[in-house]
Amino acid sequence: MKKTINIIMSVAAVVFGVVFAVTGIKTISEKDLYDTQITATVVDVQEEWESSADPEEPDRLVNNAYIDYEFDGKEYEHVPAPEQDDNTKVGDSVDILVQSKNPEKISGLNPTKGGVIFIVLGILVAIAGCVSSVRLFIKKR
Repeated sequence: MKKTINIIMSVAAVVFGVVFAVTGIKTISEKDLYDTQITATVVDVQEEWESSADPEEPDRLVNNAYIDYEFDGKEYEHVPAPEQDDNTKVGDSVDILVQSKNPEKISGLNPTKGGVIFIVLGILVAIAGCVSSVRLFIKKR
């Protein structure tokens, strides 16, 4: 029974690793869609308590910034800022990237950063799953 659980966990690690890597690749491949840089204005900063996943860690207060921006004569109001910073204040200007074909989709100035993180995490998790699987099969012999 224990070996079956270990095999399932190893395969799950490989699957999750591949999913993470594919998500990262998709994110990087979409970076060219964000083709227009504009300046938005922070119109609201809301403080919210964020619960910690670890029960021993205290909850923390986070600032969620909302922006207004205009593109092609259309106003977009009270949109969550793509990048959050605890030092952001109402009235600040922030540069964002917009998809000219779908201006409701916005990004921070470096849309590939998240993709690279997902790819690296995916590769590490998939390798760990593969190594674990190989170790299980070698032990069987």
